Amino acid sequence: MRFVRVVYTLLVLGSVALLLGMQPGLPSLILLLAGLLVLAAGFLLEVRIRRSASAARELLGGSGGLLLGLLTGTCLVMMAARLPVGTFFAANQAYASGVVSVFVLALLGYVGLVAGRTVAREVGRESRGDESRPQATRFLLGEKGLVDGRAVRLAQSPLLAGEIVIPRYVVDSLHSMAASKNPLEHSRGERGLENLRALQQLPDRSVRIREIDVLKGETLGLLEYCQGSDTRIITQNEELLAEAARRGIRAIDLNQVADVLKPDVVQGDEIVVKLIKPGKEREQAVGYMEDGNMVVVENARDDVGRMVRIAVTGIHQTRAGTLIFGNKKSEESPAPAET
Repeated sequence: MRFVRVVYTLLVLGSVALLLGMQPGLPSLILLLAGLLVLAAGFLLEVRIRRSASAARELLGGSGGLLLGLLTGTCLVMMAARLPVGTFFAANQAYASGVVSVFVLALLGYVGLVAGRTVAREVGRESRGDESRPQATRFLLGEKGLVDGRAVRLAQSPLLAGEIVIPRYVVDSLHSMAASKNPLEHSRGERGLENLRALQQLPDRSVRIREIDVLKGETLGLLEYCQGSDTRIITQNEELLAEAARRGIRAIDLNQVADVLKPDVVQGDEIVVKLIKPGKEREQAVGYMEDGNMVVVENARDDVGRMVRIAVTGIHQTRAGTLIFGNKKSEESPAPAET
């Protein structure tokens, strides 16, 4: 983007310099002010376009059209200056000649700008043609939904037959979390990225990572995208679910489908889990299942950071998911090696 700004600035100033060189009688101050106005208009256009969902496409289209219009206007003014009428007009009416030159540059620059943005919009609509079809079902998956392994299970079933859309900023956030030194943040980031890879590897499943404008706030940005593209949202965020219901946007609450996706374990089962951090109570340690459910293990604080085998002693269902309690098995029952 900086490269585009630099090229744009050089072309505008170059156009002013060419006009001064071809017509020395033109008022240099007027041309310089006109050039600055054109530059300001271009940068204001960039700020405005960057706030839209199709920022990159419209910015490039509008900038390209504006530059083409300025170059065309410069060529026309130079050609007119070589004609007898133009030479006489510039020699005897330098002020009026400068005003006409500035008007031609501004007019053609504006026409090019509008034409470039229009073409960019049409190209964007054609490229998003698949999204405008009513029969194409799409599901938006946010950060919490991606970290929650239940979304992957839903995607493996006919319940989510359609395209899955993931915001680009969510993927960037998961990479940042995975690189964190905080054990909990690192674990969540790794789990989210693993679920993303699992989704992308599903056969006959389209997973798209898209740029979504969240300058007005994450909740508002996601809901506006869903409204504009007829997309359903998958989340367990109560605030997001409530706002989606108020706006009439179809949403899937992962907590409501917990009964469909029964926990893999029952009381008395033995499972292997990696302990992430110490628990609240003395000698407790906490780990997480692949689906994001928390596991609290008694007498295992010294095993934080290790894979341990536990015996499930209790299961508690909460709004946030399933809470599993267990005791570490004795050393005679080591955790099996992962295959």
